[in-house]
Amino acid sequence: MEKKLEIAHFTDPLCFWCYAMEPEMRKIRVLLGEQLDYRIVMGVLSSDISEIIGHDEDSELRYEVYRAMLTNYFREVSKMVGMPLSLDNMLAHGPDDLVSLPLSLAYCAMKMIDEDVAEAYLRRMRECVFAEGRSLSSVEEQVDLAAEFPIDAGQFRDNLDSPEVATVLQEGVDECRMYGITAFPTLIIKWGDRRIAAQGYHTFEELKQAIAQVTEGDITLSDAEFSTHALESYVDRFGKAAAREIQTMFSLNDAQLANVMMDLVSTGRYKTQSCGTSYFALPK
Repeated sequence: MEKKLEIAHFTDPLCFWCYAMEPEMRKIRVLLGEQLDYRIVMGVLSSDISEIIGHDEDSELRYEVYRAMLTNYFREVSKMVGMPLSLDNMLAHGPDDLVSLPLSLAYCAMKMIDEDVAEAYLRRMRECVFAEGRSLSSVEEQVDLAAEFPIDAGQFRDNLDSPEVATVLQEGVDECRMYGITAFPTLIIKWGDRRIAAQGYHTFEELKQAIAQVTEGDITLSDAEFSTHALESYVDRFGKAAAREIQTMFSLNDAQLANVMMDLVSTGRYKTQSCGTSYFALPK
């Protein structure tokens, strides 16, 4: 059996830097193809709002201060990251929308049905929160989102209400604890008996170097060649791709990106969807 590179991706639905690193992760997965054994390990950034703002008469004031801090922070990092971000809508909700536990459980409820659909659901949760500024803190909002996918929404709701969903999440939390992982994203990259950890946001070049290091040069990633067919295949594979993801995938500068996006839309088979600070491309 051919040896595969293994990547365990430790993550959380409300982790902004996990969302920011999606262009790099998609590029690695496309380039490696069948050489890669990739899996998501779900963690929990926050399980109770009191962990963030306390639970006393000053909690509301602390939330306003915290929200102002997040606003300034996201304004700065969004310029660097380039993924669609709807900042005003994202921070217009209440404190409960800062708690990631319900979303982590929702991912696990979907995983109990289908692991591939769960990954797509995780991506949609991030798009909803960061790009569209939607709240997903309630079960009803999570079930409404699940209806976008070819699964039994009733089964999804039942899974959310079952004790088993907490057990599934706990498996991921226990694995995080086993490796001492307290920050997301964290990648554990394994090649045979060799392994390396990459914590936090990394550029494609940095991840490329980490893969070359752990494989001792057995895997050296090269940039993807651009063609209209390659671009269409990329968008079709994921169903929806941010402009930054396309730019990262094909190593395009801003002018090249603008040109290829115009060409893509001119085929009549694709469209763009504006979201906050940027936009997505998707099939019509």
